Amino acid sequence: MRRMYPLLSAAFLALILAGCSVNTNNGGVTVSDIQNVEPPTASPAESPKDTQPSEPSPDQHDSLVDIGQEVVELLRERDLKSLAQWIDPELGLRFSPYSYINKDSDLIFKPEELPAFKDTTQLMWGSFDGSGDPIKLTFRDYYDKFVYNRDFADAPNVSANKILGLGNAEYNGTEVYPNSSYVEFHFPGTDKKYEGMDWQSLVLVFVPHGDDWKLVAVVHGQWTI
Repeated sequence: MRRMYPLLSAAFLALILAGCSVNTNNGGVTVSDIQNVEPPTASPAESPKDTQPSEPSPDQHDSLVDIGQEVVELLRERDLKSLAQWIDPELGLRFSPYSYINKDSDLIFKPEELPAFKDTTQLMWGSFDGSGDPIKLTFRDYYDKFVYNRDFADAPNVSANKILGLGNAEYNGTEVYPNSSYVEFHFPGTDKKYEGMDWQSLVLVFVPHGDDWKLVAVVHGQWTI
């Protein structure tokens, strides 16, 4: 029996120590704490990123100028039926009278909504630079003033994804259409008394559409006050 006393004492002491370790929490983690711990959630940096539109391939960029030339020829010929086939079916076609695209006032037409030249309805296209007067014109009159007021198909300067016509109104097409590319047809200023400020541009804005491009905006550029 005497031999068992030390063993019994040691066992009894172990039970006491074990009980203290479970019921006290001196900065440690108890069993109840472990049971109540929620699984960690992913931080914003670990969350899946929003799906971004795919970048156009190099081949698409190489063909951009050729596509722009094809579309500007349709504008020259006033071939609205063929032009409608180029319009993005979801985004439609925006007409901007100046380089800075105004999302509040620009008119946008789906392919089947494009007005006819014989339509005499006067539409609100925005405001004239300088005066702020409303641009209230028929589609034909707007076209003659803010689309094809020069023979842009024969413009001396053509660029892709680089703006040549620089003025007070900054081109913001890549902000409005983040995945877009564009072709600019540019006439530099020729009258010395205007010191180059009589330049004119037409910018055609395209977005990738599968393996092709679709037209989303026709932007007229000129010096603004």
